[in-house]
Amino acid sequence: MKRQNIRLLSFLLLFLLCLMGLRFIWMGIFQENYQPDIQNGVIDLREWRWEEQETLLLNGEWKFYPSQFMMDETLFEPVTEMVPGGWKDTLGSPFGYGSYRLQIKVDPQQDEPYALYIREVRTSAEIYVNGQKEAEVGRPAKTEAAYQADLMPRMIVLTPDETGNLDIVIQAANFKDSRNGGINFSVRLGTESAITNDVQLSNYLQVCIAAVLFIFLLFSLIIYAIGDREKKILYFALLSFSLFTGFLFYSGGKVFQQFVNISYDLEYWLIHTVYLIIFYALVQSTDHQKLPYWPKLFPFWKWGMIILAVVSYFLPMSLVFTIRPIYNIFAFITVIIVIASVMQMLRNNKAVTLVLCSFIAISHHGIWNYLWDGQGMRLTFYPFDLVIALICFSLVLVQRYFNVYKETNELANRLKQINREKDQFLANTSHEFRNPLNSILLLSQSVKEREEANLSNRSIHELDTVLNVGRQMNLLLTDLLEARRLEDSKPNLHKQAIILEPIATMVLDVLNASSSVKNLETINQIPKNFPAVYADENRVRQIIYNLVDNAVKYTNHGQIILSALVKDSFAEIHVSDTGIGISPDKQKQLFLPYEQGQSSSPISEGGFGLGLSITKQLVELHGGTIRVSANEEQGTTFTFTLALADSETAVSLPQDGIRSTSQAEESEPLFPNRKELAPTVLIVDDNPASLLAIEASLPAEVYETVLVSDAHQALEELKKRKCDIVISDIMMPEISGYQLTEMIRQRYSLTELPVLLLTGGNTDLPSAFMAGANDFVTKPVDPIELKARMDSLISLKHVAEQQLQLETAWLQAQIQPHFIFNTLNAIMAFSEWNIEEMKKLLNEFSHFLRSKFQFQQMESLIPLEEELNIVRSYLYIEQVRFQDALHVKWDLDSCQQVQVPFLTVQPLVENAVKHGIRDKQGEGTVTIKVKKIPQKSKLRITIEDDGTGMESTEISMSNRNGESGVGIANVEKRLRRFLDQGLTIESSPRKGTSISFEIDIDD
Repeated sequence: MKRQNIRLLSFLLLFLLCLMGLRFIWMGIFQENYQPDIQNGVIDLREWRWEEQETLLLNGEWKFYPSQFMMDETLFEPVTEMVPGGWKDTLGSPFGYGSYRLQIKVDPQQDEPYALYIREVRTSAEIYVNGQKEAEVGRPAKTEAAYQADLMPRMIVLTPDETGNLDIVIQAANFKDSRNGGINFSVRLGTESAITNDVQLSNYLQVCIAAVLFIFLLFSLIIYAIGDREKKILYFALLSFSLFTGFLFYSGGKVFQQFVNISYDLEYWLIHTVYLIIFYALVQSTDHQKLPYWPKLFPFWKWGMIILAVVSYFLPMSLVFTIRPIYNIFAFITVIIVIASVMQMLRNNKAVTLVLCSFIAISHHGIWNYLWDGQGMRLTFYPFDLVIALICFSLVLVQRYFNVYKETNELANRLKQINREKDQFLANTSHEFRNPLNSILLLSQSVKEREEANLSNRSIHELDTVLNVGRQMNLLLTDLLEARRLEDSKPNLHKQAIILEPIATMVLDVLNASSSVKNLETINQIPKNFPAVYADENRVRQIIYNLVDNAVKYTNHGQIILSALVKDSFAEIHVSDTGIGISPDKQKQLFLPYEQGQSSSPISEGGFGLGLSITKQLVELHGGTIRVSANEEQGTTFTFTLALADSETAVSLPQDGIRSTSQAEESEPLFPNRKELAPTVLIVDDNPASLLAIEASLPAEVYETVLVSDAHQALEELKKRKCDIVISDIMMPEISGYQLTEMIRQRYSLTELPVLLLTGGNTDLPSAFMAGANDFVTKPVDPIELKARMDSLISLKHVAEQQLQLETAWLQAQIQPHFIFNTLNAIMAFSEWNIEEMKKLLNEFSHFLRSKFQFQQMESLIPLEEELNIVRSYLYIEQVRFQDALHVKWDLDSCQQVQVPFLTVQPLVENAVKHGIRDKQGEGTVTIKVKKIPQKSKLRITIEDDGTGMESTEISMSNRNGESGVGIANVEKRLRRFLDQGLTIESSPRKGTSISFEIDIDD
């Protein structure tokens, strides 16, 4: 093991040396070694011979005028300042302003113009050439108030005068960066083409690397989404995104800022935040959690960076630079943790080796960039570290793919073995279930035969249901055993001449309970004199049962028809239904084992999905074929063929016509009448036996039960009648119990209609409660527990109804004392000088009070015109009180035959007057609109005011709690209860409020 580690360390060291070698080669190609002699701010380049693409670093002694802008004022004697270097030592502070000056003498006969490239002047600058202002970065000023920071690089084309002089003046100011001010990076001089090519090459390389990083980010996210969702891939994607962002924002030419103008403060906060994200993503991409003690420290490290990023956003930039050492501390911790994780990962594993190479390449790139920035160096962007890192990590993903492929093959072999063991387990379980099932069937049959004379019709019907369910379970266990036998070997068939009609009749009788609950009509159209077939009777019964049972399961209304015809030497038997149909894609998988229902209905219950697979194998064992023809929403027809028997052995029975079994033909109703005051319980389950079992556990004299087999029927029943509670199974086709609950909650609150879900024990209970369920009961259902939970929920519903009634009564009686007092004062005033107005006011006041106290209408709908009359009385009284301060506008379409819940419009108008007009302390207008919407067959009622209005947060609160004014919550509840929709509130501060709702009308 030690030898392996030594080899790995040697390889990693060699890899690091190669990275450094490439870096030095790049520096040798693109970094100029020549720096002309600059003394006292003057440089003579008249004899310099410019080679192609050559640039010079203008490092040396520049003239510096501290605390002076030489283009604006009389100058004092300058000092010399080294460039790059900054003015901190000269000014005694990083903050301040000053002017740099450099005089360059060049050959005036040079054909190509010169160019100057300035990467950064902290933190604002104006560049003058021969007295002319050529560029500005930010806005330098003598005071912080007038100053504006920016750090964009600039390239300036230089034109010397007739004598070849270039007088360059850079006026700079810094009141932001506490590190240093002035020129901190080398200034480059060269021909225009050389500078342009150098800058463009660096920018193009950065954009290319950013594009590669972005592509790799997308690639990593795709691998994460379709793969095993390993978080390291996700964090490496985050690292790629952070590096991509860093290149666009900060590296070299600041490509992003050339297109989008962002402030200096925001730019630096983003840069520092990106650094923290890089630290976090880099650590999370390793196995850092395996380090000793670190898991306990990691939360403090993570939250420390989050707090640092948040605090930095609100601090002034001068303080942000002051706390930069804290960023360095986090960077140091990151390096230590990554190195420790790398040391821990040292194993002879190619994938780990590639991951380590990727980390080393990224770290190598970061360290060199940090060193170059610290020394004020500017070099053409170096891309190879990041390219190598991406190649290494891509190879990791490729190797992982091959490892997954190898593991998949091993897993497939293991699954085959597990599948065989599973089949054996199911077969053994089926055998064990046979004994208790047999006892149940025998005891039930014995009780029925012995006590039939003493039992009520209901008891006999429930015993028949028990027997039918037991027989169905017996056939289900037979499917399990049959699947095992068919997999192991081909079973022997005891073929003989058999008649199909009695077999079909027996199957329909067994499934009669299931079909009758669903209101299905099952029709046997196979005539009794149909020619005999040569087959195994038990197998044929099993084939027909599986097909009919499948039809019952996926048919909610209509018919199931068995028919047969002779075609050549075969009998062709059809099982047709009017169910949900089967999509073409699903038909291809229909006869595979453990396939069940439509692909669009993953939540389904009943059976193991073996019936059709076994049916196909049994038909083929008889030498026949089976096929399916179906269209979605148009029903399904299964057709299978069996060989006809010889004429000598054929048996025929007398024809009695077509036999039909339907719920409509039952001599006795399935559900007896209930008491009027009994709670109504809506039971939803796609399994008919479960419906009947739950109904049997609820006493008929206590509860009125309504049984439906799917969510669509349940929603229709809720529209027809008032139910006290809904009991729903969770696992149902098409619409699950979760979805049904969500649909119910769109109309009813938790207290208006409780929902009790039946679970199978492995249900996601948080999802059930989030969907809006009140409670749950686990199967098998205990009748005592079921009734206890039901009673508590029904009691809660009744209490909530009483509370709503009390709220409505309060709303009716909500006439504030000052309203009555002011109205009476107005009546008294009119009595002295205007008797007619007094009579009119008394008439409207009495009409208003009479309407308010009509308690018998609390739970009813009234004509809209009657409701508007109440509004008119109220507004007349308020207009008398407020005179010209209250204006009322009416915009009414014809509203005959339209009914609304009692006291819905008047509280909204009162709310508009109280909160929209009175709070305004001035004149206001209330507008009542009743407008038809022909294209929607609706009538929209809108109450508008031009009062104080509300903020968006207040609107959301008013929708939830009714805090906007008088009775809003009560009106909202009753509208949803009666009209299945609530209020729409639109409001803006100082512009007013609009509250509306819609009512369905006949076209």
